[in-house]
Amino acid sequence: MPSDNNSLATLRELIHRKHKNGQQAEALVLTRLAQGLLAKAGRKLGHAEVSHHALGRYLELMPEDPEVRQALQKLAAPSRPLARRIHPVRGLFWILFVASGMATAAAIHRNGLPLPEVAIPDPTAPVVLRVRPPPPAALAPAVAEPPIVIRAVGDIVLGSNYPHPRLPDARDHQRIAELHHTLNNADIVVGNLEGVLYDHGKSRKDVSRPGYFTFRMPKSYAATLREMGFDVLSLANNHAMDFGAEGLQATQSALRAEGIQPVGVPGANVATVTVRGTTVAFLGYSYLTTFTHMDNEEQIRRDIERAQSTARLVIVTVHAGSEGESAAGTPEQDEYFMNEYRGNVRRFAQFAIDAGASAVFGHGPHVVRPYEVYKDKPIFFSLGNFVGYRSFSTKGKLGSSIVAEVRFSPQGQLLGAGIIPLKMDRSGIPVADYSLTSLSALDGLLAKQLEKRPVLELKMPAATAVPQSVSATTSP
Repeated sequence: MPSDNNSLATLRELIHRKHKNGQQAEALVLTRLAQGLLAKAGRKLGHAEVSHHALGRYLELMPEDPEVRQALQKLAAPSRPLARRIHPVRGLFWILFVASGMATAAAIHRNGLPLPEVAIPDPTAPVVLRVRPPPPAALAPAVAEPPIVIRAVGDIVLGSNYPHPRLPDARDHQRIAELHHTLNNADIVVGNLEGVLYDHGKSRKDVSRPGYFTFRMPKSYAATLREMGFDVLSLANNHAMDFGAEGLQATQSALRAEGIQPVGVPGANVATVTVRGTTVAFLGYSYLTTFTHMDNEEQIRRDIERAQSTARLVIVTVHAGSEGESAAGTPEQDEYFMNEYRGNVRRFAQFAIDAGASAVFGHGPHVVRPYEVYKDKPIFFSLGNFVGYRSFSTKGKLGSSIVAEVRFSPQGQLLGAGIIPLKMDRSGIPVADYSLTSLSALDGLLAKQLEKRPVLELKMPAATAVPQSVSATTSP
């Protein structure tokens, strides 16, 4: 058996090399496997044996990794086998997603083995879950056909100049624009724009009353949204009509001028984006009777069927649910906020999937809610806030958020779903945050349907960042 120091040096070198080569997921898995083994069996096994077992278990998941296989060959077989064999899928899932297993590898020391800080995941590369391992025949085409990658965020307010100026200064505006680093590794980026892009006018709301807010951003901020990477923005929310029909029309015009498709309001019932020959349609709904109401199942079914006639994938967004820290749980029933009916998000999401939707993204509660897979389709009940510059509270649970990522084959099969955890600063600008505190706040958000089946997808083909074409379609 080689010395502990030599074995640990081999493992460290391998992790550092994978990180340097951009193999963030592989580096993370190796680190977490070593961490888990040290935590479970480090007192009974030497570090050389831990290194050997970590490499061996990695190869059970990734048998075609020649670099790890070569490193394992340098290590002699362990003198003592593990007392209990951990199932490779369940073991990795436990390490990556349960309680402290969600912690980053940075600054963790176990039994004298400092695990490399470089194993922190890249903020633009979320851990991706594949819902079901595809049959062997489906594996080969995946390399030739990159998946359709969609990233979604929640509520967006880039500041407001009404009734008092709360707009970002040049430095903060640049920080907001640079959020494209978190969004750009996707084919399509979608979010919910709270407020209007409008340069004048008086709000229809009496903002002097407690609990009433209005958001008005300069029309020039449409260029900032484009720079951030957005392709589609839902306007079906309770701030789209803050400045009446004129404000809503100005917002749509400003977005379209920058190549961003509005959706969910009259004149923008459906937006379509074509990626490498695959058309993706987006629909938006809310609890508001001003637009198509989320309880109007007959109309929504027709919308989805019409979208399916031209699109391979149909993505539905919904603005609904109660608001604030108390709204962080899984939606189970009709919800109300300030005595206003805010819909039944679970019933709506499942209906949309049953009607043919490929995924559902929720927003409105301003906090992250659990997410799940229903009939092999992902549902994110609430994505929280994405940007709320001096407009949204960032205290407690309101300060945590996520970017959701879903991946589909060009034929429409769900390949994976994952998240990038975010933390809001005091101004309401997010940063990717893989700290223990941030990940612990998100712990428990995986619904049982998702927990039972996922495995790590380590070799997803890279996706083209710019869609081939973007077009808007209006249904009658």
